[in-house]
Amino acid sequence: MPISKPHSSMASKNKGSSSALVDYLDKENQELEKMALSVPQREKEIEIRSRQQHFFNSYSDKIRGHEVTEKIDANISKLGKNDAKFFAPTINFSKGELKFLASKATDGRSIENTWQMNPKEFERFNQYLKEYSRKVMDNYAQNFMRQEKGLNDGSGLVYFAKIEHIRKYKGTDKKVQQGFVKSGEKKEGLQSHIHIIVSRKDKTQKMKLSPLSNEKSKIRTIGKNSYKVGFDRKKWIVENEKRFDKMFHYKRQEIEKFEVQNALKNGSMMEREATRKKLSKSQEKTHNNHKSLER
Repeated sequence: MPISKPHSSMASKNKGSSSALVDYLDKENQELEKMALSVPQREKEIEIRSRQQHFFNSYSDKIRGHEVTEKIDANISKLGKNDAKFFAPTINFSKGELKFLASKATDGRSIENTWQMNPKEFERFNQYLKEYSRKVMDNYAQNFMRQEKGLNDGSGLVYFAKIEHIRKYKGTDKKVQQGFVKSGEKKEGLQSHIHIIVSRKDKTQKMKLSPLSNEKSKIRTIGKNSYKVGFDRKKWIVENEKRFDKMFHYKRQEIEKFEVQNALKNGSMMEREATRKKLSKSQEKTHNNHKSLER
């Protein structure tokens, strides 16, 4: 299931400028630049540089870091000194989802990481991620239930997204603590994910939007005016999961669904038992279907 976190810890200092976060998200490009400069072949140097990722949004695929900072930092009308100015959602995929997208991008060829993709395959893979990210931000906008105020999709937001294909081990990872790998080493396999910087205010700067709100589609009334507030984080994840499946024709197993995983982890005893029974029936049905095909 694509897990969409509404705010990452790296943006804990989100009451001032976004410049530090924008600079941080350039780390992978900087690493690729060093790699490009270290190879003797000009052709290889160009290929490595072509893997550098730009910021993108609903309108453009190539946005420079300084433009991101300028836009986010300027979109703060009527926000106080101690108000959050932006949030930093992330989109993270399961191994199965990344493997499926990689196979789709390579016409069924099995690969272990993005370096095994040729330039055209890599471009296609990134385009899938960009298209999906835009749909995720459409869902983000719609989740605030402010359609009557004109917020209908991601184009009404001020946001910028960036794809990364590398993850590194941290000191808190089990493999590091057990001595199998060192902190800072690259993780193996497909590790693609997306970072997003989204302004607290919408594009018109008339609406405050927080994905961390504890309220879910609540109606507030001030004087004669009524308006909806809140953000349902679980609903956002579920809608993003459905969008992934529909966009890419992904046949999601019952065990892969967020609602199932959430019920098993956080549900009551009765909910967990009901979910286990549902899973058992689903697995039995799948097994019977496989047997029928083998006949």
